[in-house]
Amino acid sequence: MEQYTREAADLHAGRKPNLFKAEGTTIRDIANNYLAAQLEKAKRGLIRPASFNDCLQTVRAFVRTVGAERQWTDIGPDDCGQYRLKLYDSVGVCAIERSISIVRSMFRHAYDTKLIDQPVRYGGQFNKPSQKEKRRNRSERDRKHGKRLFAPEEIRLLLNNAQQPLKAMILLGINGGFGNTDCAELPVQAVDLQRQLIDYERPKTAVQRVMPLWPETADALREVMSGKRPRPSRPEFDNLVFLTRFGNPWKQEQVRIDGPGGDPKVSRHSAIVLEFGKLLDHLGMKRPGLGFYALRHTFRTWSDETHDQHAIHRMMGHAIPGMSGLYVEEVSVARLRCVAEHVRQKAFSLQ
Repeated sequence: MEQYTREAADLHAGRKPNLFKAEGTTIRDIANNYLAAQLEKAKRGLIRPASFNDCLQTVRAFVRTVGAERQWTDIGPDDCGQYRLKLYDSVGVCAIERSISIVRSMFRHAYDTKLIDQPVRYGGQFNKPSQKEKRRNRSERDRKHGKRLFAPEEIRLLLNNAQQPLKAMILLGINGGFGNTDCAELPVQAVDLQRQLIDYERPKTAVQRVMPLWPETADALREVMSGKRPRPSRPEFDNLVFLTRFGNPWKQEQVRIDGPGGDPKVSRHSAIVLEFGKLLDHLGMKRPGLGFYALRHTFRTWSDETHDQHAIHRMMGHAIPGMSGLYVEEVSVARLRCVAEHVRQKAFSLQ
């Protein structure tokens, strides 16, 4: 009856009842409400399963730290500070920043949905890592493991030893900064081998991506697309350029719930990571931090020497920053080809 009295006006007006609980909202309530909203986004494709997994693991860790049945009004700066210190003992600076963002987002969602009636006070200890901390962390990592960068001779060694279709993916990585997901999700209609061009909207950023293909990249893609292509395991995979020998995408992420009321589980598998890792190991090049995504770092580093930032953004599928993004209507293919050719000359030591 007390619940009906609180919710009657909203119910009769056809509105969703106010979630605020007079007897007190617990951290469990806040966490479950937030994760349910994130799960709906993942189901609708608004966020990636990997992003939902980050939310799930971070929220669970935070709830374990502060206590699931505690009233939200008991949570203060000391609790947030203790959680941040625990993060320092287990993860790096980037993961700390991501975790703090998720926890703040969770409490902001609770306030926006009227689950709590005022914002949470975090205290100064719950700020994201400073730029100084990030620079120091990166310097330490570089000193210990080296930069996330390939040398030209290493690029050639990879290409000389890679089998198709991994060879074509490596070429896409250094030709235009393609990452693991970019390769796995590349649609057939985006590839124009006659014009030697890739032109499509990058799913991750919804930004138009235009990338001129090197002759070597175009030949490798032609071989992959015209050869004996694996039969897709599901009809929706038929539009992908790259398929494993089992007919699946080279990278798969899925949110799964086993049975009614079951906990959400995220399954992730990347054949690109596995196969590229085997190649690095075979060539004696494997080291922490150096994976397929380092090709994207290498392309960005080398292409920066052309000083054409707008062209580089367009090739990598990034939005042009600032007011320029509003006024620059197009970047000519000629400019893009200049960037691509500069990187090609460096990769194959043609300069």
